[in-house]
Amino acid sequence: MRAARSATAQWDAARSFALSLPAAFEDFPWGMATIKVATGSKWPPVFLWLGDRDADRPAVYVKLTASYDEAVSVAGAQPTTISGVGKYGRLTISLPVGDFDRLLDWVEESYRDLAPKRLVAELDRSRSG
Repeated sequence: MRAARSATAQWDAARSFALSLPAAFEDFPWGMATIKVATGSKWPPVFLWLGDRDADRPAVYVKLTASYDEAVSVAGAQPTTISGVGKYGRLTISLPVGDFDRLLDWVEESYRDLAPKRLVAELDRSRSG
């Protein structure tokens, strides 16, 4: 994917990428845009939070497991302080980031960590064929 340059362009591109994943949908449960994955449960998990797009430094929030230590070492990334969820692998990443493709990798990792196995398999099939 071609790297988006401005913070708002990266915010828009991260949102679009997340919504392209199987069974992903947008919701506004706390007054901010979130991207959830439909799991069939009453409370579908949020895999991408989108901070205020028009802030001086908009941010996105992801849940990482495998890449958490690497991601938290990136300038502009820090454990999420909202409701103390940073201790559970939630990470806030201020935009713009230098390596936008890596940010999209983290969005996908967050999705893969929370999506049902059947949806992850669907994503893998769509990428292989």
